[in-house]
Amino acid sequence: MKKYTLTIYTENIVGLLLRITAIFTRRHINIESLTVSETERKGISRFTVVVNETEDMVNKVTKKIKNIIEVIHAEYHADTDLIHSQVALYKVELSNVNQIPAIEAAAIQNNARVLMKQENRIVLEKTGTRALLETFMEVLGEFGEVEYVRSGRIAMTLDGARLHQLLPQLPDLNHYPNYSMDHHNR
Repeated sequence: MKKYTLTIYTENIVGLLLRITAIFTRRHINIESLTVSETERKGISRFTVVVNETEDMVNKVTKKIKNIIEVIHAEYHADTDLIHSQVALYKVELSNVNQIPAIEAAAIQNNARVLMKQENRIVLEKTGTRALLETFMEVLGEFGEVEYVRSGRIAMTLDGARLHQLLPQLPDLNHYPNYSMDHHNR
């Protein structure tokens, strides 16, 4: 088994997330990370799904996902074909306010930034790979109790199909001639 990232472009409609994740569930595939966001084209969403599975199974799942009518395009890639990152927030409960300068120095050294400072806590943000984010959490753990939340992966392929290549004539779905998303608003 190997880590694969699926990129899925879809119409932005209610219930589609459930239908896509059901395809993984039926095959007993655990989703390690799932991120959904609007793209540069209004009305079109991008799903980034990370799984640890065989290429054969990922290929089958990708084909099944492509059969969903609201899916515009789906593809998968190995990590070597991607640029990927995550974002994490860290809240450190301080026992001593004199620790703030040392935490700020650690943030600078680890390419993190301070989002908020109070007397007894500091909140920081860092982007990077999962390993880098977890290493930074360990650094912060030396200063006090750390609460940590990490986003799912966001990724871009180095090659492969891009939305502007798939839909070059579309400024966005809401302006497509004779197309209305009203059928999704029932």
